[in-house]
Amino acid sequence: MNLASVYQSYQKSGRYFLGLVFVLLTLTGRTQNLYTVSGKVVSPTGEVLMGNVVALSVVDSSFVKGNSFLEGDFELAGLDRREVLLKLTSLQFKDTVFRVVFNEKQSVQLGEIVVNDGMKILDAVEIVGDVPLFNARPDGVLQVNVANTVLATSNSVNEILTRTPQVTVDDEGISVFGKGQAILYLNGKRVPAERLASLSASQVKSIEVISNPSAIYDAEGKAVINIITNDNLQDGYRVTAQQQLTWSDMAGAASSSILNFNYKRSKVDVSGNYDLRLGNDAELLYTSRVRPDQEDYLHSDLVWDFQRDLKNISKYSLGVSYDLNGKGYASLEYNGSYESTDDLTRNRNHIVTLDEDGLYTSRVTRAGLIRNNSATVNLSTILDTLGSSLFVGGQFSNYTATLRDNIDEDNVVNNEEVSRILKSDQNNDITIINPQTDFVKVYARGHRLSIGAKLSYAKIESQLKFYSATGENSYEPDTDRSNDFAYEETVPAAYIQYDGAFTKTITYGLGIRSEWTRYTLNTTVQDHGMFRSSYLNFFPNAQMSIALNKVKLRAAYTSRITRPSYQSLSPTLIYQDAFTSIEGNPELRPEKTHAIEVGAAFDMFDFKVGYNYTIDPMSGAALRGDSDKSYVLKNLNFRSGHLYFATLSASVNTSWLTSTNSVSVSYNKFTDDQYGYRQVGVRPQIYIYSSNRINVGNIVTVNVIGWYLGEKYYSLRYNKSRSIVAVGVERELFHKAIKCTLTANDIFKTNSAAGTYDVGETFVTYDRTYNLNYYRFTVTYTFGQLKKIQYKSKSTGEAENSRVR
Repeated sequence: MNLASVYQSYQKSGRYFLGLVFVLLTLTGRTQNLYTVSGKVVSPTGEVLMGNVVALSVVDSSFVKGNSFLEGDFELAGLDRREVLLKLTSLQFKDTVFRVVFNEKQSVQLGEIVVNDGMKILDAVEIVGDVPLFNARPDGVLQVNVANTVLATSNSVNEILTRTPQVTVDDEGISVFGKGQAILYLNGKRVPAERLASLSASQVKSIEVISNPSAIYDAEGKAVINIITNDNLQDGYRVTAQQQLTWSDMAGAASSSILNFNYKRSKVDVSGNYDLRLGNDAELLYTSRVRPDQEDYLHSDLVWDFQRDLKNISKYSLGVSYDLNGKGYASLEYNGSYESTDDLTRNRNHIVTLDEDGLYTSRVTRAGLIRNNSATVNLSTILDTLGSSLFVGGQFSNYTATLRDNIDEDNVVNNEEVSRILKSDQNNDITIINPQTDFVKVYARGHRLSIGAKLSYAKIESQLKFYSATGENSYEPDTDRSNDFAYEETVPAAYIQYDGAFTKTITYGLGIRSEWTRYTLNTTVQDHGMFRSSYLNFFPNAQMSIALNKVKLRAAYTSRITRPSYQSLSPTLIYQDAFTSIEGNPELRPEKTHAIEVGAAFDMFDFKVGYNYTIDPMSGAALRGDSDKSYVLKNLNFRSGHLYFATLSASVNTSWLTSTNSVSVSYNKFTDDQYGYRQVGVRPQIYIYSSNRINVGNIVTVNVIGWYLGEKYYSLRYNKSRSIVAVGVERELFHKAIKCTLTANDIFKTNSAAGTYDVGETFVTYDRTYNLNYYRFTVTYTFGQLKKIQYKSKSTGEAENSRVR
């Protein structure tokens, strides 16, 4: 057997490993002993309270058993598991969630539980154990825990998302399987993708993957990913220092040094973070373009080799909040980043036509400096004893980039050498302002009315100056490639959402959001000039859930919009190689999606199916340029898209294993009547995810995460399968003050984005490899002096609609 066949077998074994893990682990049994938990819920002043108590599964937050209480005292008997999440809910206090472990006793008396907004003071209960990687909540939201899991060893938020269940990251952005491209929220507030650059991975506590967002969320995007950062509710101070050392064959060495601190005294809470990355990064792309027609024959093989020197990647933040006597908070936060890099890109394009055999090579060096700065101000206040609230806040963000390119071309055409020297200077400035206000009126019996308004304003200015060398140190402007680009967008929005209950077991939600988009685009590119457009859209949504003993049923309808990115509208030509460039499309239309989803949760299982209908779905392709050898990478609209999907999730929890698994199948079809795509057919695509945390005695903990994304045939394009398997081993030392982790990521080297499509008589293949195969050693040291409290907690969840704290 040759080496190639051995390697192929090695790759296949990694892919099928995930499916085997999913089948075996879901067959694991559990104990059937019966347990009882009781307690009394009171306010800080000693007043007995009324509400509901619900026991949830510790691995997927599915419903186990529930009861109501009128005068503080509650009891849940007949629980069939040794550990549960106990959730206290009421209109009189904030949802309180904690973990109860029945050690040697089958009955636990919690005593008095004092609750108020943001405080959970527990007595006579030990809350310990491993944190499950994700919980499929009864409302359909997938909550992914980052703190104290293998995801905490990531060195960026983008890397966390690549390892998050149901989330895929590629050239088109961040997407949710079965839905499509997602928009980002930070602690319940919308942020642009650029904001992630100033957020350290160590600040992330958990991530909510919201497949069916209500009207309180912006209508853009087909799903919402809400990133929740760490908070500190204990008086005193805490400091965490972390050092990461990474090695990969593709890029070499890299390091990340992280420092977090929290300080709280009385009503004042201060937190800060600094993250410094140094080292190298890399990316590799192979592309082939073939026109087989003998009268117009072309064969192009392109290699794009990208190397990056991380001279100084710094991220920093400082925030302060003030508690308004338990009736709300006021907060101010600053986040920033400074990114200094030196890039080297080597391009090699071998082009063969009927009358030419040419080898076009270029060497592009880039000096880049990117600065991001963001300030957020928030004020939230509780208006009555039922929990009605008013929120007023705003965010100001500014992103600047200065890019200097030097381009050396060495071309050989029909055995004749042709050289050219180019350079470019590019300056980008983006300003984003987002004020918003939200009012929530809480009524008796759990009914809630939410009304809000938001203004999104963005201004983008970009100048690209291109030059061609005329001598050793002299250059002349290249007006064909140079461009001044300006874009201004205003989106005022308003929403109303009503959530209520027909009975104790049937809840519903109805809402509608309106957004009026206005934008103006100016460019100096020839034959373009100014573009101006405006459109008003309404986005209704509806949700319903029914609890039938251990079965929880749910259904939802949502309508969404995905607007083009700012740069994708700019007709500026960006250099890739002598015959390849990137160009925006000012005629790009936003895509609109209508989605229906139904689901059911039972015990350890969660199942959902859905259908999405999309108008004007956006995609991208390499289209023919002005010359017979040139191609332009451009965004474009298809006519329509249809997506069907189904997902089954299951979780297992034993004394030595915490395992969460999911398998999904989708069927995706697009139609096009403009660009001449050749049909490739439609086939189902499979997605498998498995996360396993294994306790090996009291010595080490082993974490294994893997996912497999199968082949995708969606009418007009074909994507090859890809997968990833990551293994981590961690050990805690010195009474958990120090944690050491060794991680091996993408150990089978199978996470490359590859595929084919046939458009405009050109057959295109591509294969892009990212720097994801690496080994990383992480040491985390935590110290501080915190006020002693009566409970321990490990990220058991937050309220469904968390707002910025």
